[in-house]
Amino acid sequence: MSNQITTAFVNEYKTGIELTVQQKTALLRSAVRVEPMVKDRAFFDQIGAVASTIENTRHADTTYVNTPHKRRSVSTQRWSVADLIDEQDKVRTLNDPANAYTQAFTAALSRSHDRITIEAMLGPSYTGQTGTTAVSLPAGQKIANGATGFTLAKVRQAMRILKSKNAINPGDELYIAWTSYQEDQFIDTTEVKSVDYNTQRVLLSGNVDGFYGFKFIRIEDANDGVILPKAATIRSCVAWVKSGVVLGINKDIQARIDVLPGKNYSTQVYAAMDIGATRMHEEKVVQIDVVEN
Repeated sequence: MSNQITTAFVNEYKTGIELTVQQKTALLRSAVRVEPMVKDRAFFDQIGAVASTIENTRHADTTYVNTPHKRRSVSTQRWSVADLIDEQDKVRTLNDPANAYTQAFTAALSRSHDRITIEAMLGPSYTGQTGTTAVSLPAGQKIANGATGFTLAKVRQAMRILKSKNAINPGDELYIAWTSYQEDQFIDTTEVKSVDYNTQRVLLSGNVDGFYGFKFIRIEDANDGVILPKAATIRSCVAWVKSGVVLGINKDIQARIDVLPGKNYSTQVYAAMDIGATRMHEEKVVQIDVVEN
């Protein structure tokens, strides 16, 4: 039960309850492929590349290929957050805090949403008939920090890696996730801040929404944990093709508010979700390591 509800008592100086500064929505959901699930594990089958042959003999026997089959496994986990609001607390506040609690809990689950997606991009994926064989992101899909921050050279290298693996098809959407620290480093690049190279006028807007074929999504560290991994002074950002990452939704974010007689009729605010994610193709994800002091 929250022991901090007294901060909203009337004898304080506010006349309402407001959320503190925090990320309130799942930023990556629209940037990946979303698939509904009905169980806690789903398999997505894949067909690999084959090669054609020339038929240069009349009435020859048909030549067959061995078409490669693969599959990826997505396992979901249930995430929840709950708290109690005592009856007397509602009397002592000008606003019923239940709605604000629901918003705060949904925001917490939304941040976990993004964290799960990033972990799926950069961590192991699972393949094989039973979905238990771990597949790591290959070294060739990782850009070393090179003792530098986020540079245009690294963006171009990420694009080159994706193109060299035939990972980009017409109509594909490409994204990069970073923090404001990397955005600031990138804005200081001549080609980014100069109108001679870039028509976005980023120095006026203060934001980089897109550059070199990528859309940029800014995700900051949250009070409830780091979303883009950071080890010492090295931050791992990520570039990806939308079709290369699957988000499986078993139960989307749902919130409930119930009165509990067994808790002296306190109000329980509860929110939960059941989701999971996987990297479908290693070739469609690039880890970009940068120095962040």
